[in-house]
Amino acid sequence: MKKSPASSLFSKTLYFIYRPRPADALLSSSSSYSVAATGSGALQPSFMAEYLVTSCGFSPEKATKASNLLGGIASRRQPDSVLGFLKSHGFDDTHVKELLSGNPRWLLLDVETNLAAKFRTLQELGFSQSDITHLVVANPAAINFRVPTVVHKIRFWQGLMGSKDVLVKLFKHHRWLLEYSIEKRIQPNIDMLRSCGFTDQKLRTILRYQPMLVTQRAETLRALISRVEGFGVARTSGRFHWTLWKLSNVSVERFNAQKKLFRAFGWSEADFLDAFRKTPGFLTGSLKNLKMKMEFLVNEAGYAPSYIALRPVLLTYSLEKRLIPRYQLMAAVKSRGLCAGHPKLLTYILCPEKKFLERYVIIYKKQFPELIELYSARK
Repeated sequence: MKKSPASSLFSKTLYFIYRPRPADALLSSSSSYSVAATGSGALQPSFMAEYLVTSCGFSPEKATKASNLLGGIASRRQPDSVLGFLKSHGFDDTHVKELLSGNPRWLLLDVETNLAAKFRTLQELGFSQSDITHLVVANPAAINFRVPTVVHKIRFWQGLMGSKDVLVKLFKHHRWLLEYSIEKRIQPNIDMLRSCGFTDQKLRTILRYQPMLVTQRAETLRALISRVEGFGVARTSGRFHWTLWKLSNVSVERFNAQKKLFRAFGWSEADFLDAFRKTPGFLTGSLKNLKMKMEFLVNEAGYAPSYIALRPVLLTYSLEKRLIPRYQLMAAVKSRGLCAGHPKLLTYILCPEKKFLERYVIIYKKQFPELIELYSARK
C-alpha cells in the first residue's frame, strides 16, 4: 500500500531523531522527561520550530523536523530551563546548537532529576566545569546514558589511560568514545592487542593519539594485525606496536599508491618495504607532500633516491619548516667556508632545534650576523 505524504514525513522525522549511532548509543529509557499532557495549552509544532530557530540556532529545515517530537511542551518554561541550565554551566550558543541538533529531545529532560544529577556525578568523578563542557560536547552519551553506565565507562577509560588529566584530553579531541560498549567492543580489542605484546604503557601511548584503534570492529583490527605480520614485522618485534599504529591510518589502496609513487623515483619494492619496516611513520604523509619532499631532496639537494630509501626518517619532517630551511642555511654556511667537517644531511636534519641553533647558527653569528635572520625568514 502506498504511503501517504504525512506518513512519509513522520518516518523521516523519526529517522532524524533516532538516526543510527555507534553501539549502545540510544537515549536511556530511564531519562526523566518533563512532558505535559497535550491539550489546549500545548505549544504547536510550528511554535516549537520557531523556538528552535530563535533560541537554539537551528536552521528552519532542521527545526521543522525536530519540532514534531517536541509539540507536547506546554510552555516555554521547560525548554528555557534546559537552555538556562546548559548556559549557566559553561555551554555557549555554539555548544548548545551542536548538542541539541543531535539531541533535540534534551529539551524535554527534567533539569533537576536528570541534567543536574548527571552533572553532579561528573563533578564527583573529578571533572571540573570546563572538563564537563568538553566531555559532554564531544560525548553526549554522558547525558544520554544512565548514571551507573556513565560511571562505569569513565572509570574504565580512566584506568586504561592512567590518569584523569590524560582522559580529559582524550575526551576533548576524540568524539563518541563513551558511545561504544566496553564489554562488546573495547575490551575484546584490548585483549587482542595484549595478545600481540602490547603492555599497559604501549596501549596508553597509542590510545592517547589513536583511540580508534580499539573502537573499530574486531574483524577490522584482526585484519590490520595480519597486514602488519604480512609485511614481516613479528609480534615480538619492538616495532610491531608502532607499525600497527601507523598502518591503521593507511588503507591498502593508499599504501599501493605510495608504493607506485616511490617506484617512479627508482625505489624497488624491496626498497619500499624496507623503508616502511624501518620508519612506518613516513607513509602517513599525503601523496602530494611525499612527492614534493622527494623532488626537493633529489632534484635540489642532490641526494640519490637510494640514499633516502635507507634513511626514510627524512620523509617524516616538514618540508617547509625543517628540510628546506635547514638545507639552505647549511648550504649558505658551507659556501662561506664557515662549517668545519661538512655535517651530513641526516645529522643536521635530525638535530633538535635548540642544538641546531647552537651548533650551526649562533656559533657563526659574528662572521655571518644575518644568519639567524636568514634562517628565521625561511622557516
